[in-house]
Amino acid sequence: MKGLRAALADLWYLSRPYFTSAERKSAWTLLGVVLGLTLLLVGADVLQSFSRNIFYTALQQRDVTSFLRGLFWFVRTPTMPIPGFFIIAVPSLLAAVYATYLQQLLQLRWRRWLTHRMVSQWLDQNVAFRIAIEETGLTAVGDNPDQRIQEDIDGFVRNTLSQFLDIVSRLVTLFSYVGLLWVLSGAISIFGVRIPGYFLWIALLYSLFASVVTHLTGRRLIPLRIAQQKAEADFRYSLVHIRDHATSIALSDGADHEKRLLIGKFDVIYDNFLGIMKRAKWLGFLTDGLGTLSGNFALLVGSIRYFAGKITFGTLMQLVQAFSRVEDALGWIWSSYASLTEWRANVARLATFQRTMDRASVGTGKTTREIKPTVRDIVTDHLDIYRPDGSVLLSSVNITLPRGHDIVLIGPSGLGKSTLLRTLAGIWPFTSGAIRLPAEQMMFVPQRPYLPLGTLRATLCYPRAPETVSDDRLCTVLAQIGLSALIDDRDTEARWAERLSPGEQQRLMFGRVLLNQPTWVFLDESTSNLDAASENRLYDLLRDHIPSVTIVSVTHRTTLQERHPVTIDLQVFAPSQ
Repeated sequence: MKGLRAALADLWYLSRPYFTSAERKSAWTLLGVVLGLTLLLVGADVLQSFSRNIFYTALQQRDVTSFLRGLFWFVRTPTMPIPGFFIIAVPSLLAAVYATYLQQLLQLRWRRWLTHRMVSQWLDQNVAFRIAIEETGLTAVGDNPDQRIQEDIDGFVRNTLSQFLDIVSRLVTLFSYVGLLWVLSGAISIFGVRIPGYFLWIALLYSLFASVVTHLTGRRLIPLRIAQQKAEADFRYSLVHIRDHATSIALSDGADHEKRLLIGKFDVIYDNFLGIMKRAKWLGFLTDGLGTLSGNFALLVGSIRYFAGKITFGTLMQLVQAFSRVEDALGWIWSSYASLTEWRANVARLATFQRTMDRASVGTGKTTREIKPTVRDIVTDHLDIYRPDGSVLLSSVNITLPRGHDIVLIGPSGLGKSTLLRTLAGIWPFTSGAIRLPAEQMMFVPQRPYLPLGTLRATLCYPRAPETVSDDRLCTVLAQIGLSALIDDRDTEARWAERLSPGEQQRLMFGRVLLNQPTWVFLDESTSNLDAASENRLYDLLRDHIPSVTIVSVTHRTTLQERHPVTIDLQVFAPSQ
């Protein structure tokens, strides 16, 4: 019972936002229509059982006129007029196909809304970075956010709708047929052998026939589903790519770019699945039509023996129909157990991830950040920086970074130099104290460059839109940073993080700085993969082409430290052991 309450709580936590969102009217309308069609199908099935009574009576009396009217028109009974079988069957077929189609449409829209919401929340306020640095709970709390967004959202929406509608349908069916089964229960003997439910074998053969026909018809969907898998894989790769480079994205302020990229790739999934739905609609006409005809097929088979005077076919047919419906309804638990457990695990994973993002969105930093146009220098006041586990990394950091100078931060590895830069950038949440900053453009260049997916032009301009940089300017910068060999490939789309060497990637980062012309640039071991001569040329480029820039470097190289007139040793702020 406790597990059921937890599952329902998670379900409500994940479902409520969509059904109270701006899309709530269309969501509730679609859900109401699908529920109405589901109930209509059950009601039509019950009504068809009464219609079959007309056939049975006509067969028993050998009344061909009533038999045909019971199939194709109306028959008046002492209580009410009963519509013919096909008068009920045709709208039932339409209701079945559109119930499936509208359920898929609701599923797709719900997934789109939930994906857009989670993608935005994951990238806003650097939540992706904050989740990535949480040392506690990485395996149980924020693990595989890409899988949660790409796979679990899809499974949650799909299985929640299907399980809910399945429960409703089976419960209504059970209560509709259990009384009829109680009245009609019996058996049949063939060649002295008592066989209950012999039409089960007819149903199995019919199902085999329907499966073959369905496969031959449905194989047209295979190319679309292959394309869907590829689109899903591309979307998943992009999510993993962002997860692996959360720090660089946060430092580059590239969240908007990444959102556009992810939503664009998801739109490919959306459009392709719409194509699958439209093709599956016609397959649904066939499969649901076969299902509808199955009862009439059994009637035709049995009527041959009945007209031969060998069996009373009508009563047995009613029993078979009632028995199959009740058996199907009662078999929900054991037949759906595997899917229910999968659904429960899916809901738990997705709810846990959503709660993790909600906590990360709140943040834990207690640092006061004061940004004013009148401030020239960056000043920290009693700034304490902590590790995620709460231990002190740097204590009472009181430093001034003077504007217009070349400044180097030094200290042994692991001291917290990179973390201090993250704190100045405003993305490290485990801090307290105060920071005063000028209202000027700042760029942070990490040791591990981030290269987004796309063309070389977009990679160099990131996070700026490529169209804001002229082609001549782009080619000039590539030549300045020593990558003139790539000029002809500037509009080639590739995985540049894999194609370029670490040194070439670091050169590309200096190109970004030249294009963006920031007032402050923070270089965190940004030339570690370059030789000293190349390193000096890139630094000279910044000083020559951005004369007013303030360069703040983190490096262990003595030769690079010597070119910075201002040196700040952070070891004095390390807590005493």
